[in-house]
Amino acid sequence: MFDELRVHLRSAFTVITYDQRDRGNTEFEPSTYTTDDLADDLAALVQALGYPRAHVLGTSFGGMVAQAFALRHADLLGGLVLGATSQAPFRAKRTAGPVADLLLALERGDEARARATLAHLVPAATSSAPTDGAPVRADRGDRLMRRFAATRGFDTRGRLDEIDARTLVIHGREDAAVPMADALSMVDEIRQADALVLAGCGHAWENEHPARAASAITAFLGDT
Repeated sequence: MFDELRVHLRSAFTVITYDQRDRGNTEFEPSTYTTDDLADDLAALVQALGYPRAHVLGTSFGGMVAQAFALRHADLLGGLVLGATSQAPFRAKRTAGPVADLLLALERGDEARARATLAHLVPAATSSAPTDGAPVRADRGDRLMRRFAATRGFDTRGRLDEIDARTLVIHGREDAAVPMADALSMVDEIRQADALVLAGCGHAWENEHPARAASAITAFLGDT
C-alpha cells in the first residue's frame, strides 16, 4: 500500500511499514480487537525495534490507529501525519445503506447477515476466485469483518486537543470516501495541526501523487 510513497521518503527517514492484525501476509491468531489494541501493537513494535520515539503516518483506517496511538502513547510520538481519515467515520448521520447494514449486523452479532452484506460491499474480499493469480485466503472475509468491527465505535471527537505533537492533516480534494469537513475538524481540535489539501487526489493520495505528498511530509517532519 505504501510502496510508492516509501520510495520518496527513504532519503530523509528510516521508513518502516508493518502488517496490522488481519492485513498483509503476516499470520495472526483470529481474535476480536479495537483500534486501541492496534495502537498498542504499534507501540510495542516501536519499543521492540529500540526507538525512543517515532513519527507516525496513518491513512484512512490507519489514520484512526494513528489517532489512538497519539492519545495513548504520546511519549513515543515524534510528529504525526493523518491522511484521508476521520474522528468518527461511522457516526449515524454519515452512515447509510450497506455500510449501516453491516455495522448493525455486527452490533447484533448477526454473522450471516454481516457476511452477506460484506460480500455485497466488497465482492473481491469474499470471492473464492483469485484476482491476481495468487490463492485467496479462505478467511479473507472474516479478516475484513474483524477490521470493520474494530472501528465501529471509534470516536475521538472532543479528545484530540490532548495531542501535543505537531500534526499534518492531509486530504485529497477529490476524496469521495471521507468529507473534507472531517479533515478540517481534526485540524480545529489538534493544537499544533496544519492542513495540506492535495489537488487532483482522491482517497488514495499516497499512491496518486506520492512524490508531491512525500515532499510536503519531509518538509513538515524535518521541522519537528
